[in-house]
Amino acid sequence: MHNRLKHFWFIGYESDGSSPKLTIREQLAQLVGGRDDDFSLPLGKNLKKVSAKFLTISQKRNIRRQAYLNEVSQRNDSVFFATIGAFVILPPFIILGIAILTGYVQLFP
Repeated sequence: MHNRLKHFWFIGYESDGSSPKLTIREQLAQLVGGRDDDFSLPLGKNLKKVSAKFLTISQKRNIRRQAYLNEVSQRNDSVFFATIGAFVILPPFIILGIAILTGYVQLFP
């Protein structure tokens, strides 16, 4: 495994052999052993399947945030926004209509 890693000089520094201390890359290679496969952390909805005591604070916060976003996405806010839109757009047109009808504003001089 070390022969393969020595070609990746950009990952860390190369040991020149004079130091008995192993490089970080060599320490990690010993720690991992013969496993070359990738590992993955469960993200998103899969985090709910993992026990809560193994989760970091950030992962717990992300789970709560995702649960809240899922709850909020189920709401139908179209009535709310239509009402707000009506209160913003309709009054100027009503005022303009009354001004035209009373002669206060002339469309064609």
